[in-house]
Amino acid sequence: MTGGKAPGAPGTDPVRRAALRILTRLEDRKDGRDGGYLQILTDRAIKKSSPQMSDADRALLTLLTAGVTERRITLDHIIAQLSSRELPSLDPEVLALCRMGIYQLGYTDRIPAHAAVYETVALAGRAKGFVNGILRSYLRRREEISFPARPLPPGAGLKSEEYIQGFSDYLSVNFSLDPGLCRRLVSVLGEEGAVSAAEAFFSAPRPTLRANTLRTTPGGLAQALAAEGFEALPTADAPFGLRIISGRGLPAAVGAGLAFVQDEASQIAGEVLGARPGDAVLDACSCPGSKAFYAAMSMENRGRIVACDIHASKLPLVGSGAERLGIEIIEVSERDSSAPLPDGMKESFDRVICDVPCSGYGVIAKKPELRYKRPDDPPVLPGLQYRILESASEALKPGGRLVYSTCTLLPEENAGVVGRFLSEHPDFAAANFTVGSRRSSGGSLTLLPGGGTDGFFIALIVRKQTV
Repeated sequence: MTGGKAPGAPGTDPVRRAALRILTRLEDRKDGRDGGYLQILTDRAIKKSSPQMSDADRALLTLLTAGVTERRITLDHIIAQLSSRELPSLDPEVLALCRMGIYQLGYTDRIPAHAAVYETVALAGRAKGFVNGILRSYLRRREEISFPARPLPPGAGLKSEEYIQGFSDYLSVNFSLDPGLCRRLVSVLGEEGAVSAAEAFFSAPRPTLRANTLRTTPGGLAQALAAEGFEALPTADAPFGLRIISGRGLPAAVGAGLAFVQDEASQIAGEVLGARPGDAVLDACSCPGSKAFYAAMSMENRGRIVACDIHASKLPLVGSGAERLGIEIIEVSERDSSAPLPDGMKESFDRVICDVPCSGYGVIAKKPELRYKRPDDPPVLPGLQYRILESASEALKPGGRLVYSTCTLLPEENAGVVGRFLSEHPDFAAANFTVGSRRSSGGSLTLLPGGGTDGFFIALIVRKQTV
């Protein structure tokens, strides 16, 4: 991280200028759709500026773009108390600069205030006076800024709806989450659970790796990481995972094919699948391929994996990843997995991976723009998820195992889809499972963010043996 370059000609800091461009472009997608767009824009900016951009510059760019994005509602709440102008009347670039300046002043501890103000104001053009006034007013009045307090419970005299609204406002402003999402989190997780999840969404995610057991062991990977200056600890429950706890960037061991990036929750899903050497496995929604890679390693690179995805442009990610890891049993196929299954694929797979598209509310810490994605009302994803599950289930042999998973916390996308499927397909049943200390209930498991994993849902479904 850096405090910025020494003051020179106004607006000459390329890092903050790049951050401003990214934040302004994100305004077009501020509803949070297509989570991951922020990462794409940041990666493009770094690649375009390389090799001129130093490691410290890259760290600062990522800090500013991710930090401002994840605290946007909170920053706007602050700016509204400092500005004589209504926020909707501000030019998007001016508003982005005010957010960026206040984020540096209020939420970082290694950027000097003078550098934050000078370099931010230098980018403001004709709005320098306004931006300068906002930032200097914040420095003078920061202790006076008010935030919604957590409301007293209904027993203190508030009506239930007033209390729910007040609690949602408290969550929204203090944790920078869409108000509609706050209401859903409270309804699903309860008040304390919603606060815990909101706090976890601020946790800076550290990379978690799955050791490529075709080439090394978790212990061997740990030694390779240590030789690069990385410290890593075994994951709590996934048997082949290592969580990096110190070190900058991504280890060269990943590029060398000794490991791939995969959250522990996804690794647990791979264990639940239980792929074996010689199996035939269908991955219905594969890209970018981590679950197929996990299955291939469980299979010791023996058998067959068909990795499908509706987006043909993404399938090369699966192929190149498999090649880097030394996996030879994955076949990629462009396919809409919500469509009826071809007759030639029916009842021909021992294992099926059904990691369906979802709202993504379990991975907000990694995709901060999802904070502003309002839950659909009525929800539209469960219908698509059900069609994918129903089609994929037809590929399963009697006695085979299907894992249905999402990275969201909403029950209508999780237990709701699985429950409907099981009620309408009596030849399938839920099966309980245990991975490490994680035990399912009724054949499913919900992992909450903040417990060392992403927020995640896993269900195990088996096809009953024919008599």
